[in-house]
Amino acid sequence: MNAHPRTEFAELMERAGLDIDTAAELLGVSDRTIRRNMKGEGKRIDQLRLEKLRQTADARCTSERPEGFRFIDLFAGIGGLRLPFEAIGGRCVFTAEWDRFSRETYSANFPEPADSEHVFAEDVRPYADAPETIPDHDVLLAGFPCQPFSIAGVSKKNALGRPHGFLCDTQGTLFYDLAKIIDHHRPPAFLLENVKNLERHDGGKTFATI
Repeated sequence: MNAHPRTEFAELMERAGLDIDTAAELLGVSDRTIRRNMKGEGKRIDQLRLEKLRQTADARCTSERPEGFRFIDLFAGIGGLRLPFEAIGGRCVFTAEWDRFSRETYSANFPEPADSEHVFAEDVRPYADAPETIPDHDVLLAGFPCQPFSIAGVSKKNALGRPHGFLCDTQGTLFYDLAKIIDHHRPPAFLLENVKNLERHDGGKTFATI
């Protein structure tokens, strides 16, 4: 005998942490109705009850999110890495981004109140030289420049007779500034984002150094 396919109602009950008796009391129906709804049997489920169950599930998920952790967002672009960390309860206390247009978009995406402690820096290098000026944080995020390590970036620099990797003193050495900050603050966690070719660049020597 084939099992019933898992229904949205059953999934929402699980997300909400409800057993049959509690769900019946919450929705004002009988235990039998709850069982039938879980199996997708009988009459079409009342949408108001389904929405109430959905809200209960969402409220439980929100209440279980970790709160209060602080993070910094380096080489931030327009904030792609910030989004998921805010979604799980994090608070960004420091951002660094060089490109003017990216900074404008970032500020539009993440407006800060006037009394916010958040610091938005243009150049991360002065802060790397004085890492104690960066606020304390639990997580460090950094999408450090990929041009010195990407296949396209390396090809272009080779064609122009310019150094790449860590020898590129305008972008490649920024990793070392990042390392200074990590070494000083020793955050419990950090996430570094870059291109796939980083692992293979310079025969793997670059990745080994990192």
